[in-house]
Amino acid sequence: MLDKVELRVPGQTPFRPEFQWIEKEIPYAGQCSLIRRSVHYQGGVNLRPFGLDAMLHAYFKRVLRGPHKLELLRTGRKSLKEMAGIVTALFNVDPSDLGIMRLDFAADLQGIPLDYLHSCLRVKFKRTSTERGELDYENIGKKRLEYFRYGTKPNCVRVYDKVIECKARLPELEILLRATGVPVTFEEAFGFSPDATLSRVERQAGGGRVPAQLSTFHNLHQADTFDPFTNVEIVPDALIIPDPKRYGESGALKLLGLRSLIDQYGLQNARAMLNGNGNAKRYLDAYSKYAKQCESEYHVSADTLFAAYRDSVRKQINGTISSPQCGGHDDCSVSKSVAITNAVPNIQYRSDMRGAQAN
Repeated sequence: MLDKVELRVPGQTPFRPEFQWIEKEIPYAGQCSLIRRSVHYQGGVNLRPFGLDAMLHAYFKRVLRGPHKLELLRTGRKSLKEMAGIVTALFNVDPSDLGIMRLDFAADLQGIPLDYLHSCLRVKFKRTSTERGELDYENIGKKRLEYFRYGTKPNCVRVYDKVIECKARLPELEILLRATGVPVTFEEAFGFSPDATLSRVERQAGGGRVPAQLSTFHNLHQADTFDPFTNVEIVPDALIIPDPKRYGESGALKLLGLRSLIDQYGLQNARAMLNGNGNAKRYLDAYSKYAKQCESEYHVSADTLFAAYRDSVRKQINGTISSPQCGGHDDCSVSKSVAITNAVPNIQYRSDMRGAQAN
């Protein structure tokens, strides 16, 4: 699926009438305004209270009337038609020609635990210590999210336990839903059981390295033909004790030693250690050939990864994707909008206050 989409909107693009106040409010960003300060843009606007699941980063600072960045939220649960509807509700523009600034490709692997992927997955051309996918943790509220990452932002591959991530975000969701009086279960909110085993593999592409064949919003209709995980390799992680009579004493010991090294450090780091004298490929080719002959309770490969991505992104393209009440990386914007929208008409814009003082 396309789990995150960011679009470049030319600075001269006109806003829809109901959002023209944004241009007037920009000079007052951070000064009792609905627009907050931003490092690289003149201001940032959370559009969720206005019914649009998006963040607008308005007018890039380094260029006169520079382009906007429109960050579409929770796109993993949206069709391309729904994403285009958000754009046209904000701007008077055809979204087809807008450029892509960032894409996050995601594939959900049902029944595959995170530990298994750590021991059998590697990403080509990631060699430095900060790029080799060491297992790490991130705290979300009072929960600990386990993940590992290859590469650095804005171009990297991340793998994490999707169920744990959703459980970590559930308390905030429950607080929002209590305020609106809308009861919801975990499965209704996120689309899967809290007891499920679900690992997500994501590839983030940004910083000028968005694939050329997906450089515009119109091109996203061909996203199912693009494989974002071509540099990801998966070696089956199943190894029974090799027979010394068949592989020789030295060969059997090498296979067992490789297995222990991979268990301890993961496939990517093990390969880096063995590559000091340029022997990693020779050792691991033999290991991979033997591992493929062993049976595993988990059946996952590079083809499985691409198939999971392709099937989900096709649903986004043809509009058949289901939409739980909440999910993805962000909060439940629907419930948050219900709680906030009633207050929006009562807000007096900073630009209006200045005009009143002048009169």
